[in-house]
Amino acid sequence: MLSFLAFTSFLAVARPTRPPVPFSAYAPALAAAPSPERLQGLLQSFVDTGYGVRFRRLGDENDFDHGHLLLDARTGAAVAILYHTQELVGTPADPGERPLSADGRNWLQWLDGRGVVNARRYERSSYPRSGVWDWFVARDLPRLRARGTIVDKMLDPALLGFTPSGSVQWTFDRAPCVGGLPAPGGLRVTLPDGSPVCLTTSLR
Repeated sequence: MLSFLAFTSFLAVARPTRPPVPFSAYAPALAAAPSPERLQGLLQSFVDTGYGVRFRRLGDENDFDHGHLLLDARTGAAVAILYHTQELVGTPADPGERPLSADGRNWLQWLDGRGVVNARRYERSSYPRSGVWDWFVARDLPRLRARGTIVDKMLDPALLGFTPSGSVQWTFDRAPCVGGLPAPGGLRVTLPDGSPVCLTTSLR
C-alpha cells in the first residue's frame, strides 16, 4: 500500500507544459479520488479492452493522456471516469494518422464494475434554459460537437442515474521506466503485447 506521502506525490506531479496548481486546489480530489492502486487497475482495464480500438498511444496528449473523474453532486463521491481518446489525431496538430473511429472518442468507465461504454449513450437531447446554459449551448457546444467531444455538462443526469457536480481531470503522461518501474507515485500499465508503459500522473 502506498504511503500518504506517495499518494500526495501521485496527485501533485504537474505536466511540464501546464502551470503548477496550488496544493489546496486538490482538496476535493483528495477526498473523492480512488486510491492510486485503484486508478492503476482502472486504467489497466481500459487499456486491456481499448488499445488499438479506442486509442493507439497511451500517455501521448495527441492521442490518450487523460480522463475526468465524475463526482456525484449529492454524495461528492467519484462515480465514473470520462475518458477522451484520439484527442488531436487527424487534426492539423497531429495529422499523421486517421482517427480510429468517428464516434469513438468518449468513453465512460463505471467505478462500480459495470465496465466501459461509449459515453454518447448518455448525452443530453436537450439543455436547461438559463443564462449560463444558454451561453454554453451557443458558445461551447458547437465547438465540442465539431471535435466529437463530450464533456460532463453534456451528460444527462436522468440517463446516468446521478447528477455530476463537475469533474477532476486525471492526466497521465508517458515517462521512462527505471528498471521496469515507474517513478515514485507513478503508474505502470502493460499493453496487450506485454510492453510496459510507465506514467507520471496528476489531478487538476
